[in-house]
Amino acid sequence: MRLNELLGRRVVDAEGNDIGGVADVRLVQDGPLLASRQAALRIDGLIVVEKHATRLFGYERHVGPALLRWLVHRRLGQVWYLPWADVAEVAETVTIHRGHADLRPLDEVARY
Repeated sequence: MRLNELLGRRVVDAEGNDIGGVADVRLVQDGPLLASRQAALRIDGLIVVEKHATRLFGYERHVGPALLRWLVHRRLGQVWYLPWADVAEVAETVTIHRGHADLRPLDEVARY
């Protein structure tokens, strides 16, 4: 699967409830060494937005002008971080092990 095939997919919890869409993917460069002498990238988690799987520009993290943040949050709804370990299956939708209530808001997750 290519990364762009993952973006925009709907995310559902274990009971089949729709959570939102994949808006971004967090990568970590800690995989095996490649021929280029750099470590390979791996998926650390997904950034899921409630209303629209759209491109994020950082305003979902409560930075920038207040009016712009308000407009972005109004359009996106909630923004969650979903660790890759919580993903049960990737098919037409992304199915997760946990329920909707167990998700952590993106602004509570530490930045790398």
